Amino acid sequence: MGRRSDHSRDEIRDMAIAAAAEHVEMEGFQSLTARKVAGKIGYTVGTLYHVFRNFDDLVIHLNAQTIDEMAALIQQQTRRKRNPEVRIRAMAEFYVRFATDHPDRWRLVFEHRAPRGLPTPVQMKERRDVMFEMVADNLSEISPRRNTQEIDHTATALWSGIHGICILALTGKLYLGGAFSMVKLIDTLIDSVLNEFRRS
Repeated sequence: MGRRSDHSRDEIRDMAIAAAAEHVEMEGFQSLTARKVAGKIGYTVGTLYHVFRNFDDLVIHLNAQTIDEMAALIQQQTRRKRNPEVRIRAMAEFYVRFATDHPDRWRLVFEHRAPRGLPTPVQMKERRDVMFEMVADNLSEISPRRNTQEIDHTATALWSGIHGICILALTGKLYLGGAFSMVKLIDTLIDSVLNEFRRS
């Protein structure tokens, strides 16, 4: 068993987040516990709670890292594309790819519910908003005369729809067969929203 002096507080935090991510990837998020994370890194649960306020705080840190990884992947794959519509389609493609490659980590971001009284950190809210902001930036290029409220409304509707299709498919609650692939459904959604956005 490790001693508290073996690693710094920051090192223990990073080790714990990495261990939690590995557990979720391998065994799913439903079985994640502070005791399992502590055991993986060779420390006690008490030591873990010297670094995190509680188990929910650990999950929030894990979710923040997941969003950062997802956003970095999407930005890397879209930054060189000049056409804003192409960038939006690429965003959707790599959002789905991340969710498909890391389904339990992706679901944990949206399904974790902290107890009442534990406020969501401002930084976490900002991370959750980053996808909508990226879509809004591209919509403003497509139709620069639109006001901010119209752009934000369309960005929220579009990305919420993409997310909804993705989560229904990954949880087995959306019938997919024949021509109804998840990718084709998302393409249809993007076509519909962008056509209406240009027209109205």
